[in-house]
Amino acid sequence: MATITSLGVGSGLSDTEGLVSKLMAIERAPLTTLNTKAASYTSKISSYGQLNSALATLKTAATTLGDQSKLAAYTASSADKDIVSATSAFNASPGTYNVSVTQLATAQKRFTNAYASNTKFGAGTIDLTVNGTTKSISLNGTSNSLQDIRAAINNANAGVTAAVVSGTDGDRLILTSSQTGASGAFSVAVSSSDSNLQSLATFDGTQAAVNAQDAIFSVEGISVTSSSNTVSTAVNGLTLTLGSIGSTKVTVSQDSSKITEAINSFVNAYNSVVSLIKTQSAYDSKTKTGQPLNAEGSIRTIQNMLQNSRTTVPSSLSSATFKTLNDIGVSIQSDGTLLLDNTKLTKALNSSVSDVSTTLGAYGKAFSDTITQMTSSKGVIQNRLDGIDAAQKLLEKNRTALENRLTMIEKRYRAQFTSLDTTVSGLQTIGSYLTQQLAQLSG
Repeated sequence: MATITSLGVGSGLSDTEGLVSKLMAIERAPLTTLNTKAASYTSKISSYGQLNSALATLKTAATTLGDQSKLAAYTASSADKDIVSATSAFNASPGTYNVSVTQLATAQKRFTNAYASNTKFGAGTIDLTVNGTTKSISLNGTSNSLQDIRAAINNANAGVTAAVVSGTDGDRLILTSSQTGASGAFSVAVSSSDSNLQSLATFDGTQAAVNAQDAIFSVEGISVTSSSNTVSTAVNGLTLTLGSIGSTKVTVSQDSSKITEAINSFVNAYNSVVSLIKTQSAYDSKTKTGQPLNAEGSIRTIQNMLQNSRTTVPSSLSSATFKTLNDIGVSIQSDGTLLLDNTKLTKALNSSVSDVSTTLGAYGKAFSDTITQMTSSKGVIQNRLDGIDAAQKLLEKNRTALENRLTMIEKRYRAQFTSLDTTVSGLQTIGSYLTQQLAQLSG
């Protein structure tokens, strides 16, 4: 904004420039108020962003409580992991299982004869048959290399992968089934007038070919067959990974550490939300100033929604052993935060891990659904942010209009003082002239 810094020079009026500045400071008071309001809106948006982040963390913790697979209360161990390793799910049954492996599942592997590196293969068709399904691979031209054939097989996605190995006696094509077990067995047929291409259907019997076969093992003497060495259907809730021939024991025992860990994560996340709301909503009676979220109706709504999720017993728990979070050791404190009583939780787990998991699952879902609702595009937080955004746009419009008005006011003040300066200067000139004339008359 342009200013005139020579006001009062002609008339000798004292500090006219300072007078204009003081008048404009008074005129600018409404603009200062608007700027303060704009800063408060920015602070609110930042605080709501922090709250959104804290609620997202709480939702993650709540989702974990509602996911039974993440609260697996059992752990599996093997006496010999080289023979069999094991993992357990939440629905496993504790106990010891004798496992004996007599045959591992393998993928079929075949080797072609060795070819000179510059060998060329003519046109024709290679038929790969896997588990009764045949896929034909066409080759054109007369100068196909073994690498070209490898690429054609791999691009066909026929259930067989190809690789070229270069040895001292030449290059060989190695064909391997994409899956283990008898169902992955394959055969190769070639239709071509080119003898080199025809020879691909004849495998080299001197190489260590591998036949497709299923895994065969027993659990407690009960025979089991599997096309894979990773088996999750033999024992409910137990996944066995077969590694070598032999016998070992697999033990499933109770492990409540994941449940305790999940509850602690939830309690900490909940308390972080409570603490953040308390800090950002505080009011200092001495300075008469409030934090960004002070007196925000949306915050009271969020607090009520979280409280309802905590105190309302989910309908799925109407006949449950543990109906409330307090029943399993999670209680509310006077400051609104949660506290985990590990002794009470341990007692509940010793009574029934399954019942504790059921209760956690119900409350986990309740909290997750509530947070999803309040943080959605139409939720209470976004609605408030939309309101703040609208208020910011209106404020900016008003601020622009006010700044334009202040510019005009300052121009008017300066014009008035310039006119005053000119008038006073003229009067001073006339006064000086009259003084001189009177002095001459008196002389």
